[in-house]
Amino acid sequence: MQKYLIRTGFSSKKESLIKSLYRLKKDQIIYEAGKGWYSTIKGEFKLNTKPVEKITHLIRKKFPLLEFSCWSTEQIKNYFHHLPSQFITFVYTDKDFLQSLKDFLTESGYIVYLNPRKREVEKYVELDKKAVILRPSISYRRRTNQYRAEMEKILVDLCMETQNINLIDMEEYKKIVSNVVLNSRINIAVMLDYAHNRKIKGRIQTIVMKII
Repeated sequence: MQKYLIRTGFSSKKESLIKSLYRLKKDQIIYEAGKGWYSTIKGEFKLNTKPVEKITHLIRKKFPLLEFSCWSTEQIKNYFHHLPSQFITFVYTDKDFLQSLKDFLTESGYIVYLNPRKREVEKYVELDKKAVILRPSISYRRRTNQYRAEMEKILVDLCMETQNINLIDMEEYKKIVSNVVLNSRINIAVMLDYAHNRKIKGRIQTIVMKII
């Protein structure tokens, strides 16, 4: 916050800034959006988990000790500028368990792709309600449910998939981020921490700053 004020031509002592932030939060004019981030939006983001409930239940039942996270493009369909007609589910877990998970989900009726790249996706990946892409997990500071990914994680993963397999174009991605952060409150700090782990923090932060 202090760096932002300096960049915009204002000067403020750290003590005065802390007091001002305290008063603004107390009066519910601003709300915390992660360490060092604030929002004027009171309502926190509520993610629809129904599209991934079945698959997460199946995986947990078969592999009760497996750590994984799961999300589907269907969960965020209302934030697209161009509403998609087909959806795809992503599951992230330890790379050593990807093949076992692929075998199990295939036997369960899903169309599973094991860590495909752009060229492979262009050749044979079909978007379908039963389509699942498996990826090796990346360290993430979870806040709540460890199986169903939070919006902060989804936005970063979606950016990676936009880059890796052309899931959507970058303008559509920016529109999704804009629709999310301007209509509900997410934890920006958690999202940027994860983006750092995925080596795209600068890109995500630039997009967020342009929006807000």
